[in-house]
Amino acid sequence: MEAILRLQCDDVLGGRIERETAIGLVTVATALQDDDGLVVEVTDEQAATGLDYLKGLRARDCDELQRRLSRPDVTVTMPDV
Repeated sequence: MEAILRLQCDDVLGGRIERETAIGLVTVATALQDDDGLVVEVTDEQAATGLDYLKGLRARDCDELQRRLSRPDVTVTMPDV
């Protein structure tokens, strides 16, 4: 199963992770600011099916989070804001 994720992220404010579906983008998780950077919290279990690795994923900043989200079957885009 191939998945396409869109990461909208700010190192200070955090962000959200959306999954591309047949009906459009669906928010599956948020990236929350933590003491050591960012931590991912899944917000829609059904939309995040097959993306179990997202739960509790941690990163120092948005660029690292983008790298950690990527998998051979998962493409991650992060638009410049």
